[in-house]
Amino acid sequence: MSDQESQRRQFWVILTIVFLGFIGISMPYLIFPALFLNPAYAILPASWSPASHAFFLGLTLAAYPLGQFVGSPILGALSDDYGRKLLLAASLVISALFNLLTGIAIEWHHVGLLIVSRFMTGLMEGNVAIARAMATDLKTISKHQSLGKINASISIAYLIGPFLGGLMTDKGLLEQLTPSMPFYVISVLFVLLAILAMVVLEKSPLHPLQEVRTVWQRINLYRRVSALFTNKQLKLLLLTSTAFTLAVDMFYEFGPVYLTLKWTLGPAQLTLYNGILCLGLAAGNGWLPGFFSSRQSHRREILMAMGAFALSLIGIVIIDSTLLMLLLFGLCGLAIGLAVTLVTVKISDSAPDTIQGEVMGTQLSLRVLGDAFICLFGSALLLLSPKIILIIAAVLTAATMVYFRAKEPALKN
Repeated sequence: MSDQESQRRQFWVILTIVFLGFIGISMPYLIFPALFLNPAYAILPASWSPASHAFFLGLTLAAYPLGQFVGSPILGALSDDYGRKLLLAASLVISALFNLLTGIAIEWHHVGLLIVSRFMTGLMEGNVAIARAMATDLKTISKHQSLGKINASISIAYLIGPFLGGLMTDKGLLEQLTPSMPFYVISVLFVLLAILAMVVLEKSPLHPLQEVRTVWQRINLYRRVSALFTNKQLKLLLLTSTAFTLAVDMFYEFGPVYLTLKWTLGPAQLTLYNGILCLGLAAGNGWLPGFFSSRQSHRREILMAMGAFALSLIGIVIIDSTLLMLLLFGLCGLAIGLAVTLVTVKISDSAPDTIQGEVMGTQLSLRVLGDAFICLFGSALLLLSPKIILIIAAVLTAATMVYFRAKEPALKN
């Protein structure tokens, strides 16, 4: 088997692990609101106030991305030093354990165990950072293709996962189904994926650093990020990525809320908009970047994609046509997918092979920190109006464009 064929085989295994893994990760998304806000599933006593239910819902939702924030750069850095295959398999097994504990916490109505298990699950799920780093190790495959297809598979997984998670809790299908069931299924799935990784994946090349790092140096997140920021180009791109994805996550969280309040939509109707968005994301991640793979600089394309997203958000706020709303959701997906993939490629190209895992982990970590912030303070923003939140997301995107345009020099092709 040639080198190119071998690496393509490896890539499809990586893609399979990412796709199935994110189906598992996305399964619980429709479960937690019901656990705290629907009396039929309530994990908290009915005597507790609505404010307490909302507070613990926000804390539970934030625990997972906070764990990712801490764990992603550490797991990514460890994969640079000890090999991606071993770290990927180990993180999947440990994540399976804490998903099992999440299911048990729901059955026992133990909120403390639920929050801790969600944090620990997030801590171990820097898998996407390791997978992206593994993809950058495959030199016979363009990063536009590998990173784009990984992002596209994640988008499709987020379309399928919540649907499967909802089915697994529907007592109308089977009386024995409970909100714990998806977490038990995820546990089994992650163990199987760990076995697949160990059996099929080849060992990735190690890039030992000249400097031996202590345990504290490995987990000192502030010092690691500060060290990465000494690379001015990398700092610019990581800050651009973080600011843009914060605006994107505001749209993810509050776009459906806005539609619900605007037209009193139900879950089935929202699924249609979510499906169009995810299909746009899949095309924007997996298809559009290939058109620009021959270009050395993606400055213009990134600015155009961000601009299209900002204008689409304004359009969503001001229009009343359901057809145009669907088109704008699809356009948002295309713009988000293209911008995120091109920025990720530039981030990877700005870092040496020795720290690809750490850099991919840091990018993910900074993103999920914003996601945790939104989960914690989203209810306060919602009091202002979901329309204002979408406008804030558009303004933040425009500010990111101005910052990126001012700091990133145009490179000649």
